[in-house]
Amino acid sequence: MVNYFSLINGEFKNSISVLDRGLSYGDGIFETMSWCHLSENNLLGVEFWNRHIERIKNSCLITKIKFPSVNILNNYKKKILQRSYDEGLRTGVLKIIITRGIGGRGYKFESDIKPTIIFLSFPRVDTDKSLYDKGINARFCRSPISKNFQLGGLKHLNRLDSVMSRSEWKSKDFFEGVLVDDEKNIVEGTMTNIFFSKDKVLFTPEIKDFGIKGIMRQVVIEKSILQFEKVVEKNIKKSDVDNFDEMFLTNSLLKIIPVKKLEKNFFYISEYTKNLIKYFDDNNQKLRNLELL
Repeated sequence: MVNYFSLINGEFKNSISVLDRGLSYGDGIFETMSWCHLSENNLLGVEFWNRHIERIKNSCLITKIKFPSVNILNNYKKKILQRSYDEGLRTGVLKIIITRGIGGRGYKFESDIKPTIIFLSFPRVDTDKSLYDKGINARFCRSPISKNFQLGGLKHLNRLDSVMSRSEWKSKDFFEGVLVDDEKNIVEGTMTNIFFSKDKVLFTPEIKDFGIKGIMRQVVIEKSILQFEKVVEKNIKKSDVDNFDEMFLTNSLLKIIPVKKLEKNFFYISEYTKNLIKYFDDNNQKLRNLELL
């Protein structure tokens, strides 16, 4: 089985220049998404592709990275997924990295610099299905999370906060770590966004000066009306966790996974959350979420 396929500026290769600003300064953005082949329909596509493209556009605008055309991104997607499919993959992870490009020394960049566009396709490693029924264990991280009002919410390449936080534990007893800011507000997980619920109201930390506004977070906020009465985005203190009945995590690969324990706090999994999990796992819903090649 192949480990991965890599497409760089439209060519199948696996190396970039040592002068690329993504390597030198973390000067770039990225997206991670699921792709699959639905055998019963013989369809190949990427989940929430258009949402990811819109976030790439917005991220490029804010960071002043030249945005490749949608046609270029669509063509690269087709090229790497067709290669993945031809080599025997039927489901996988698609990652897009766009760096500012190759430059000289110094933080200043030239206005005409050409971005480096990297597409990576990985085999999918499925999460243990039982965890969606019984929930996972999480812990609080000690490592601080960086504050930046200009970059808050963006999925940029400077991910050392998550790297250092994830290095705090090796035990398989913990699935995820929770990051808090300097005022003890819960922000996100090392690889997930966070939701709590109480009395059929869903709460999620406001993402403003910290963290990533995940695509799945956005989708859950929109679709939660199917099960919950409303969603509230607000600052949630570490000390507020005692007040909630349940907790779950989201990202584009996991979708929704419940938390049964966060250190000393135990949670149950409501029927509302179970129904929301089933909603995104339904084959018809997967088909509706799939942007086809």
